Amino acid sequence: MNKSLVDVGPLVLSLPAIPQLLILGIIFVLSVLLNSLSIICIIGAKAITPINLLIINLAISDILYALTIPMFAVHIVTPSWPFGRLGCQLAISIDIIAMIVGVYTITALSIERYIDVRERNRRYNDQLKLFFVIFYIIILWIFGILFPLPMSLSLFVYSREKDKRIIDCRSNWTSNDLSHYVELKFVFAYLFPSIITCLFSFRLILFVHRWSMKSRRLSSTNNSLNIYKRRATTLVLSIIISFFVLWSPLWIFQLYDTYNQRGPTIYIQILNFITIVFVHTNGLLNPLFYLLLTQNFRDYLKINKCFPWKKSPKYSQTLVYRRKAITNQDQTITSFRQQHTLFLFI
Repeated sequence: MNKSLVDVGPLVLSLPAIPQLLILGIIFVLSVLLNSLSIICIIGAKAITPINLLIINLAISDILYALTIPMFAVHIVTPSWPFGRLGCQLAISIDIIAMIVGVYTITALSIERYIDVRERNRRYNDQLKLFFVIFYIIILWIFGILFPLPMSLSLFVYSREKDKRIIDCRSNWTSNDLSHYVELKFVFAYLFPSIITCLFSFRLILFVHRWSMKSRRLSSTNNSLNIYKRRATTLVLSIIISFFVLWSPLWIFQLYDTYNQRGPTIYIQILNFITIVFVHTNGLLNPLFYLLLTQNFRDYLKINKCFPWKKSPKYSQTLVYRRKAITNQDQTITSFRQQHTLFLFI
């Protein structure tokens, strides 16, 4: 049997359209602007480190996911799918690709933070680590692109029998096939990476707690290092917590909707819209966390105003992970502090 992806039109059609469009419009603009700003600032600072590559990758996935908002917004005000078969395939593919890339990037961030916090002297080869991160990102995007292909190839547009003017985006899969695909997507795009993320996050918290207790008896230099590592841990854990808080309702709703045979009620429509708002809000919270929880990003904005070509020569060398002391007329940055200063953007 053919299963329509939009059997009853937009699930939020019975709700007021203007508030929905206003909320989604604000989220779309802020998500694209903040994530684009973060990418420009990191590239402008020339801080191409393993964690910054992961952060840029997360920002790209957030922007990509935000690009599905206009299609959804148009579908709010009309029961007919106006973008044709290609638009239907792109909407589904982009949604799944951005979802997979985002969640596995967060997983990689949790692993990277755990390794970085445990590493005291940075004995590992940064170039080798950079290579592994680039390789991981390439494999991740390949996996993300291939995963939605079976679903997207099954899609087609269909005119309703009762009203030929209304076009639905349908799949030629059976209901059981679609249910199995949702289950598969839940396992590989949420459950599996979430387990890994939780495992390394727990180990990270446990290690930092033990390390902090021991470092209280150390010198002030080590105490300042403790502050930097705590900030980095707070930042990454904030991103992880926000991901679980804002994405979990969507998966609960999707699993419920998959096995619910009664059709959408007004309450289901409201919950559907709320979960959509939640997951898109997550895309703009990531750069906000970085802006609020780190000093480097604010300093870079203040000094460079996010225009690398206008960078003052006075601050031209105030970058992170340098091994020699850098002195300017405002401050002296020691080798130890510079090695452990965390230039992050999420």
